[in-house]
Amino acid sequence: MHINIFMISETLCPMVWNHQFIDGTGRVKPCCRYQGTLGYIETDINDTFNSDHMAKLRKKMSAGEKPDGCRRCWQEEDSGKKSLRQRYIGNKKLGTIDVKNPRIEWLELAISNDCNLMCRMCDSKYSHKLFDEELKYYGKTQAKTKRTSMPIESVFPYVSTLKHLKITGGEPLITPDHWRLLDYIIDKGHAHHIYLNYSTNNTVYPKQHIIDRWKKFEHIELAISLDSIIAKENEYLRHGTKQDQALVNIERFVELQNEMNLAVIARPTITILNVLHLPETLEWLDERSIKHNATHLTHPMHMSVTVLSQEAKQLIVNKFDNYKFKNSKTQKSCEYIKNYMMSKDDTYLLDEFKKHTAFLDSTRNQNFKNTYPYYNQCL
Repeated sequence: MHINIFMISETLCPMVWNHQFIDGTGRVKPCCRYQGTLGYIETDINDTFNSDHMAKLRKKMSAGEKPDGCRRCWQEEDSGKKSLRQRYIGNKKLGTIDVKNPRIEWLELAISNDCNLMCRMCDSKYSHKLFDEELKYYGKTQAKTKRTSMPIESVFPYVSTLKHLKITGGEPLITPDHWRLLDYIIDKGHAHHIYLNYSTNNTVYPKQHIIDRWKKFEHIELAISLDSIIAKENEYLRHGTKQDQALVNIERFVELQNEMNLAVIARPTITILNVLHLPETLEWLDERSIKHNATHLTHPMHMSVTVLSQEAKQLIVNKFDNYKFKNSKTQKSCEYIKNYMMSKDDTYLLDEFKKHTAFLDSTRNQNFKNTYPYYNQCL
């Protein structure tokens, strides 16, 4: 029986009943944010979906408990932000579950770690270009090999029941297996009932034959990664991106909404390196009617806004408090980030931030002090 989950427990998350996240190494989790793993794909996704681990999660949530692996959502809810869990509870298509018969209706696939950028908050599981830097700095890597890719054929048996497919990376728009999966779905006649969702870094605009594929799906959502409208900050943070071209691609994505059932949204990840200009970034998106959902970073922790010194935090608080916001939602998003920043003191990680930043600056020929002069006296 399908039922609204709040009728069972206020801590339930629909993703534990209908969702699996698989990264490029074949590692499986209930969702991308979950702190922990269910294991790795051997032959069948159902092996992890129906595992004892998942059964325990469902039991805990049904009893009103808050599993520790889901703490990212609890943190957001405690800070007054609508969490990923809450957003999908309100989703008409995915927010109801069959409590007695869990079924995979939603897959999130980080198909490979092929990527054309080297973002400072990322790791080698999601960008092969970070592999050598990680090995040199940490003496080990997050990815077992420089190039990773999940067994895409393991998804094929589930496309007939899928309602939602999210494709990330790496950069999905440069991943060949991604197009192979879409072609399989189209050939089998299932595209019309699948909501297709992407996370893209704005460096690639798809060719027409790709757009023609998209038009066969029920809906397309493009989640763009724009972390700062300030060019030198975004290019420093997302090493390899060219701001001018990225903004042109975003404008073209917005125009594409007029041709097909497509929506463009933005998900800025807020760190030490972009928090001060968050209001300007969100207002640039507002001016183009791009919905946004700014969220705080949790890994690597040394880049979190909670690591800032009290003097640096006050600089940001003063900026936000005196900013002339044009949009109440944008103001609320900035308030959430401010509240999270002030909620704890992680300055013990500031030395690691400085050490890691200096290492990346030296290997990438970048300069933190020149890029962020406003921090020179308070970090």
